[in-house]
Amino acid sequence: MHLLQRFNELCTQKPIGVRLLTSILLYSSAITLIATGTQLWLDYRYERSAIDERLQQIEASSLNSLANSLWEISPTQIQVQLDGLLQLPDIRYLEIRSQFGNIYTAGSKPRIGATVERHFELNYSDKTNAPVNVGQLTLIVSLDEVYRRLADKVLLILASQGIKTFLVSIFILTLFNQLVTRHLSTMADYARRLRLDQLDTPLILKRKPQAKEDELSQVVNSMNHMRQSMLIDMGKREDAERSLARLNAELEQRVSERTQALEQSNEELRATLLKLQETQQQLVESKKLAALGSLVAGVAHEINTPIGIGYTAASFLADQANLYQQQHPDNSLAGTAVETSQLICENLERAAQLISAFKQVSVDQASEQRRAFDLIQYLDEIQRSLKPKLKQCNPEITVLGPDQLMLNSYPGGFYQIFTNLILNSLLHGFDNQAGGKIAIEIKSDGKRISIDYRDNGVGITDGWHTKLFEPFMTTRRNQGCSGLGMHIVYNLVSQLLQGHIESLPSDTGAHFHIDLPLMPGPVSTD
Repeated sequence: MHLLQRFNELCTQKPIGVRLLTSILLYSSAITLIATGTQLWLDYRYERSAIDERLQQIEASSLNSLANSLWEISPTQIQVQLDGLLQLPDIRYLEIRSQFGNIYTAGSKPRIGATVERHFELNYSDKTNAPVNVGQLTLIVSLDEVYRRLADKVLLILASQGIKTFLVSIFILTLFNQLVTRHLSTMADYARRLRLDQLDTPLILKRKPQAKEDELSQVVNSMNHMRQSMLIDMGKREDAERSLARLNAELEQRVSERTQALEQSNEELRATLLKLQETQQQLVESKKLAALGSLVAGVAHEINTPIGIGYTAASFLADQANLYQQQHPDNSLAGTAVETSQLICENLERAAQLISAFKQVSVDQASEQRRAFDLIQYLDEIQRSLKPKLKQCNPEITVLGPDQLMLNSYPGGFYQIFTNLILNSLLHGFDNQAGGKIAIEIKSDGKRISIDYRDNGVGITDGWHTKLFEPFMTTRRNQGCSGLGMHIVYNLVSQLLQGHIESLPSDTGAHFHIDLPLMPGPVSTD
């Protein structure tokens, strides 16, 4: 434990020396392993060559005598020769098989370990020197002793090289610490203690004087030169600060005098600018109100009049066609006239409704009456006014919020907003079916109002959260919807009430969040 603690302190205090020692050990170990592997490979090649030479000697000197013994059928002589060959190094088993089926063996076959097996033909030369095959010699050489000798060499080489590498590394580390590391620690301590008020103390290393400047001397001289430069720069900065202080004292008097004159001029300019802005705003609002009134009046007159006349004519045509059909029930033209006139009446009535909705979108919101009212109580009045339309679906409407919330705003705008939201929930969310729930949560921080409107209907399809505020966007145009309800809500919130409305994704129906100022300012017609 003490040794481990000492090693951790060494790694913390002298990390360069530890890295140097680690590098030396790693590189030396790698070189030792490579050298050891090369030596082992060469020794293995030498041992295999010795075995091959031994087998060649056996082939050259013993095969003829073994063949003669087989030819003379001398088992005793054959066994003596095999026992003699078995005494040679690394040979573990010999076997002779004669042409007559006789088998002569010496030693035992190795069951495990690496072996080398060779087969030699035994030929006897007769008087005519013609070779006669008399048998076959099988010889098995074991490599276990070779591997054991190599393993002993490996241990010896690694032990000697490891000890030598460790001792050399310790010597190099000690030498490096004496020549470099301790001086680096001194310089690091000097740099940590260096302060602006202690620049007079130079950096001096405790070592013998050097005949020639080395790297450490260059670092020390550079640090001392930097210290001298900092002293000179500090002196210049102090002189500049004194000069700047004198200049600031002079400038403060001038700035004070000119500030008073500028403040007086700014007050006059601010009052003039305020009057100009009020006048400009009044002119712009008057011009826009006049233009918008002319546009609405022109549209109402130019479109409603011909549609009204057309509706009257179509109604008269329908009455006459019905009368004619009653008098002539077999006349197909009368039936066609009745259907056509009814179709014209229905579409003209639909056009009148669209124009009315368009007029509601374009109406000048500045004409709304602004007054003080209680929003919570006003929501109850809105529910009572919608009872005839809520009778079929009869949803559960819950208002969450304070008991009273007084506003000085436009109640007509709030009426139109909540009416459109509730009717949209009935038609699109609940499909006019019972069991619907509507929750209206109202919060106020004294400056703004936060309203969250939720229902548990079918919800809003992905991609429609922004498109549903566009004019004439609806999924039920075939059921008489004009697609202007949410556009009217958006205009009322953003223009009249000067707030913001957004449709939020929800897993349990529709969710609208409305953020409004507690007291909106004058209505802008921009």
